[in-house]
Amino acid sequence: MEPKNTTAAWAQRLSGMEARLIHVEVLLLLSTFAWVLLELFGSFRRRYNHGFFRLFVWTVYTLSTVLVPYTIGLLQAGPYRDQTFVLWGTILLLIQVNPVSLSTYSIQDIEHRKRILVQQASQIFLVLWLIINGSGSNKSYRGTIWIFYIHSIILTFTKFGNLSKSSNKGGLLAHSKVVADYMMIEHQLAHDVINPGTMEGYRYIVDGEKEVASLLPTAPEYRVGLNEVMSTHRYFTIDSAWQRINSHSFKHKESVDFYKDTVLSFTLFKLLKRRFCGYRLGEAGLEKTLHLVLHGLLSGNDRSYVRAFRVIEVELSFLYDYFYTMELFSGTWFWSGIVISTAIVWNSISGAFSRHYHHSNLEQRVNGTDVIRWVTIALLANFVLVYIIRVYIMPNRLAVLEELCHHITYEFPITEERPGAQVTWERKLRQYSLLHDFDYDPWNVLSFLSLGLIEATRKGQKSGEKIKLADTVIVRVLSQFKENNGKLENGQSALATNQLGSQFSWACTLPTHIHTILVWHIATTISWNEVPLEGNVDLLIAVSLSDYCAYLVAFVPDMLPSHSYDTRRMFDAVVMEARQRLAGCETLSCRCEKLMTGLHNDDGTILYMGAELGRQLRDTVPDREQRWKVLADFWAEYILFLAPSGNADIHAEMLASGGEFMTHLWALLTHAGILERPSSSSGFDAPGGLNGTTAQDFEV
Repeated sequence: MEPKNTTAAWAQRLSGMEARLIHVEVLLLLSTFAWVLLELFGSFRRRYNHGFFRLFVWTVYTLSTVLVPYTIGLLQAGPYRDQTFVLWGTILLLIQVNPVSLSTYSIQDIEHRKRILVQQASQIFLVLWLIINGSGSNKSYRGTIWIFYIHSIILTFTKFGNLSKSSNKGGLLAHSKVVADYMMIEHQLAHDVINPGTMEGYRYIVDGEKEVASLLPTAPEYRVGLNEVMSTHRYFTIDSAWQRINSHSFKHKESVDFYKDTVLSFTLFKLLKRRFCGYRLGEAGLEKTLHLVLHGLLSGNDRSYVRAFRVIEVELSFLYDYFYTMELFSGTWFWSGIVISTAIVWNSISGAFSRHYHHSNLEQRVNGTDVIRWVTIALLANFVLVYIIRVYIMPNRLAVLEELCHHITYEFPITEERPGAQVTWERKLRQYSLLHDFDYDPWNVLSFLSLGLIEATRKGQKSGEKIKLADTVIVRVLSQFKENNGKLENGQSALATNQLGSQFSWACTLPTHIHTILVWHIATTISWNEVPLEGNVDLLIAVSLSDYCAYLVAFVPDMLPSHSYDTRRMFDAVVMEARQRLAGCETLSCRCEKLMTGLHNDDGTILYMGAELGRQLRDTVPDREQRWKVLADFWAEYILFLAPSGNADIHAEMLASGGEFMTHLWALLTHAGILERPSSSSGFDAPGGLNGTTAQDFEV
């Protein structure tokens, strides 16, 4: 009888009003838990690109946008008028607008900010209705409720003001316009001495453009004038910033380099933003622009190549924060928010523990414990947890930048910040092998069940295991650019350096770049199928870059020169050809053998040309170490040839998925003034600009 009585008692408790209260409490705790997860994992998207992790973050982000409004609606519609429930409503309101580490999930969310603002405004009015109709006499709670509510309104305006700054129709356009106009005449401000190693003669703007973004342009050119920019209180440039850093007495030499590289990354980030607005790059084609990369970032040794890549990584981190998080805009309100919220939490907890605590009429006890009170305490404790997370994961580059700006503008002292061990990007190369995975048949169950929300995988489209982006790969690619004196070559220069230009030039002049990628990829795979050379650096470079370029063809065709739809169709056609002509071959060795021996007198397919190139490489360069050097030099040169692109949006989109090596190269070439690839293999002439043209001849 006792179990029956217990079951009946619980069934009675779980029906009616208490069941509704438990429902609200569960949703409330889930909402705050989702908030903690977003703050903890939001900015990690660019460090971890695992498919499950991305799906997890997307799920939490989506649920948080639904749970909070729904729970506020339940509070407003139910008999929840006591102070405790009103406080819950204000907590939910603060949660909805507060995430800093993940303010938008995709680049499209920025342009939909007005719709999100309307939804947020409706929640503000619903919570206001809760406050007006609330009851209770705890003064601590009453004051906390209003502080939370007012703080939510302030954060709402701040968040959507910052989203407007990132919008292509708002701040991104306005601020980049000032930089674009300034850079059209920057070269006229330079001294006679140009030294990219010390930044002397580089008057690239670091700060000051925001204060003149709202000014109207003046005649006769109707641009924001140089005098307006230079007259701003916060105006300073990269050359003066580096001089200040060099003149400051640091205890550790690495701190000097860290400060200099951080401010350089931020400066380059401001220049790169113009590519997302369609503005012309006034410095493109100038000799000093190319020298900034060739003789500044790439000063000539392996360490400088890795350092240059690191500068670009931090630059793209600024860009990621600009589009997808609130960290770059946090500023003063962020730290004041910590102080205010800490005081609010303490005030609220003191109210919850106070003997004057207002007990709700909807009393809920389990073994004598007031559940409602402890739910409130748990919610408030999450604020402390979130701010601890923010302080812990706060990038030190932002603190360094803010400190340096205050030092230059207001003569504040610098508190030395040593470089941390923070990882900015995943630093991995995605891989794809055509000959290994052309027979892959996806099930696409999730795509079917999600009604296409999850994109269907095509036949043969199976991504290989990601590999670490080794420093040797970075050094080889960037040193190839340095050795070519800033010219982009389609692989023929690398072949000529190895005395093989005449034999293999046909494989560099195929109808499209996709032909070239796949033909050389097949030939590289055939060479790899032979007995491998243990510890051969050239083999590592060639295979990793070959499989990475094949991955771009299969998964990210928008980053490549040809039209993405044409690339997809060509890839699908090659997959079907491989399935037909290599049928019955289950192993990679069998497939390579059949390609080398069984595709004679073919009709010009990519498979045949790849096999022919592999056969020629084997016969012409029998020394395997030399053959891998040829392949490594070719891929290092050719991936740079592929990097220039006018499609900036795809690079911004991929930043939220762990980033791409191609994006780093694209950004580096942009700062060298190279916006397009040459129409022939002659490349770009370093002294005379881009094949003899000027910056005005190019549109981004």
